[in-house]
Amino acid sequence: MDAMELVGTIDHRDREEFRSRGFAILPQVASESEVAWLRQAYDRLFVRRATPGAEDFYDIAGQRDREGPPLLPQIIKPEKYVPELLESPHFARCRSIAAAFLDMAEEELEFYGHAILKPPRYGAPTPWHQDEAYMDPRWRRRGLSIWTTLDEATVESGCLHYLPGGHRGPVLPHHHIDNDDRIRGLMTDDVDPTSAVACPLAPGGAVVHDFRTPHYAGPNLTDQPRRAYVLVFMSAPAEVADPEPRPWMDWG
Repeated sequence: MDAMELVGTIDHRDREEFRSRGFAILPQVASESEVAWLRQAYDRLFVRRATPGAEDFYDIAGQRDREGPPLLPQIIKPEKYVPELLESPHFARCRSIAAAFLDMAEEELEFYGHAILKPPRYGAPTPWHQDEAYMDPRWRRRGLSIWTTLDEATVESGCLHYLPGGHRGPVLPHHHIDNDDRIRGLMTDDVDPTSAVACPLAPGGAVVHDFRTPHYAGPNLTDQPRRAYVLVFMSAPAEVADPEPRPWMDWG
């Protein structure tokens, strides 16, 4: 993929799509060589951290004490283990894109990475949820996620689906998957999936979504992994005077 074809900036149509629908598709934010390097980094990370349970590595769809291979393994802040992720052209490109969508200076953005592996043939679905449901309601941040796929992301392999305009509503009621608090993942039942829009992507493609946009990804029914590298960008937190209750949160 020629670098000239990469999405490094956004235009009025991208901004309007993000503002009105809560998500925007960016056909190519990583080149073929960048995708190849990211795949190698991913494979090293997930092989080295093969057993969920560490603070940054967990199975979001399986019980904490579950035996067997993880259903939906994830690594929060993979840049702690591969610092080169933050030195890559892909990261610089995504930070510039995020700053443009949020209308903020790049140096004002806080960020972290999120590595997601949906294994072939048994990778679990990612239920409907809003990212903001995982966040402390005592603080409000403006933010978005840039979800870059490292593999062909199709409906069969678990591409993302979004509920257009859902970001303009409230944070919906959530509960732990299967109503089992041993499972870290959250889900909401308060969506109409018939209104969902699927977003298949080629390797290196990305979709950007607001923290409050409801989204879902199906199971991986293919013979290939579906790896996604998510970069989360946000403003500094602002204290909320009267935070809404989120009974699914565990304040420990």
